[in-house]
Amino acid sequence: MRVRTIACLLGIALPVCVTLLLGFSVAMAQSSGAAAGKRKQEAAKKGMIYLTREEILEGAKKEGRVVVAPGHDEDTRTALTQAFKKNYPFIKEIDWRIVQGNDGEQRQLLEMKAGRTTLDVFSPHAAYYNEYRKFNPFKKYDLKAMAQDGQLEVPLEMIDDTGVVAWLGSMVGVVLYNSKTVPPDKAPTGWESCLDPQWKGKFTVDTKPITLAHLLPRWGEERLFDFARKLKQNEPAWSRGGTATITRLVTGEFSLFCGAYLHTVQRLLKKDPTLPVKVVVPNPLGIGFLEPEAVYADAKRPHAGLLWIDFLASKRGQEVVDSVNPGRGSLLVEGTVAYKLSTGTTVSLCGPGCFDRADQLMQRIAVEAWGFPKAGK
Repeated sequence: MRVRTIACLLGIALPVCVTLLLGFSVAMAQSSGAAAGKRKQEAAKKGMIYLTREEILEGAKKEGRVVVAPGHDEDTRTALTQAFKKNYPFIKEIDWRIVQGNDGEQRQLLEMKAGRTTLDVFSPHAAYYNEYRKFNPFKKYDLKAMAQDGQLEVPLEMIDDTGVVAWLGSMVGVVLYNSKTVPPDKAPTGWESCLDPQWKGKFTVDTKPITLAHLLPRWGEERLFDFARKLKQNEPAWSRGGTATITRLVTGEFSLFCGAYLHTVQRLLKKDPTLPVKVVVPNPLGIGFLEPEAVYADAKRPHAGLLWIDFLASKRGQEVVDSVNPGRGSLLVEGTVAYKLSTGTTVSLCGPGCFDRADQLMQRIAVEAWGFPKAGK
């Protein structure tokens, strides 16, 4: 068949070639259809759903709308919705629900448990991730099989062990310092600099130690807790919240910020490149999966929901995210800030088996290593 097809391209025996090519196209379509059929059967045996790209697009065109509650902040909202609509002009409306703070996260969880939500796509907040898994509000799409076959443009590593949730972003932990108060020859070089006695009482640590929790896969629990205890012994100025803490760093209230979110400082530097803040990429570089998203089990527009997740996972979607929040894109997608930083660097990746226990680990660090009173989420 391959030889005869080449002959057709050379203009030999055109009537015969047309027949051969038509037959070849039909055979390919039948083969593709058979493969998709087999995939559907395999998914059904697992209680899951497998859709082809054509089925997803056809369904989304009929739906024409999608209701989403992603973890991305409002700064990213406009850019993402505009890019998504440009990619899929038949989606006429994107209803973006903002979920903020602990109260908002709890409210979403309770509404979904009671079946009172109108969401198509949602982000199960990491602090309550295991609670979501208990009552399982996820549409059972076989994301891994669909991604393997190219029905979705989602890197397989983004999909967690449930098979129905994709983690679409990254959180990178770095060390910052004030370039006006810290001379070049005293600049920090990594995590160990935070234990240097010269910074005793002159550096800050966030009381929510998520960037430290991300070091668990590389350091192990014993070394992680030893480091956390030594941080306390060096008398940090405790703080809370990335933007507010970086603002205090800029004013010279302290010289180092150990465990900042890369995307927060990059966003601020993008607005004002003159800020006296320098970024140190520590070794190991702790990176946690961020932005989990899934289609809701009772979604009214599930096909449009799949397209939303597919777009956010794609190279174009990741470019949009990184253009607004540099460093928040996924390290799994070539070209993102996280991808570039992780290339050639020792990475401590908090993925499956780590992110679902990160909240418990943070609480243990705060209570056992730092002596803070135990509190609820």
